[in-house]
Amino acid sequence: MIPNVRKGAEKIRLLLADDHPQVREQLAARLRREPDFELADVARNSRTTLRSAIDAKPHVLLIDPMMRDGLGLATLRQLVTELPDLAVVVLTAIIDTTLEMQLRGLGVRHIMVKGVSTTELLEALRTAAAD
Repeated sequence: MIPNVRKGAEKIRLLLADDHPQVREQLAARLRREPDFELADVARNSRTTLRSAIDAKPHVLLIDPMMRDGLGLATLRQLVTELPDLAVVVLTAIIDTTLEMQLRGLGVRHIMVKGVSTTELLEALRTAAAD
């Protein structure tokens, strides 16, 4: 849990990780307009996600684990082990039962499909940060 987030004393530090440039740009632009978020970094693949998470120490990771490099789930496994306080919100194109079970097994509580409303996504990020 992030102390005092609801009181506005600390911004929610967020790492955005997605391999699609348009998705990254649009989400980053939207998140930068939110007064309670601080975009710690934007990662384009699993390698940069891992490095950024370890260096930037975000409160929340917004990630599409199905990146083209094929290492998204492995990266997520490593991050939840190395950064146990990191809250994870998954935003991906397709969720099947197997993927959902793998994500739930890693402790991911917020799994969303791309196309979700901005309001719902922002609420999931805030909820994840406060958990």
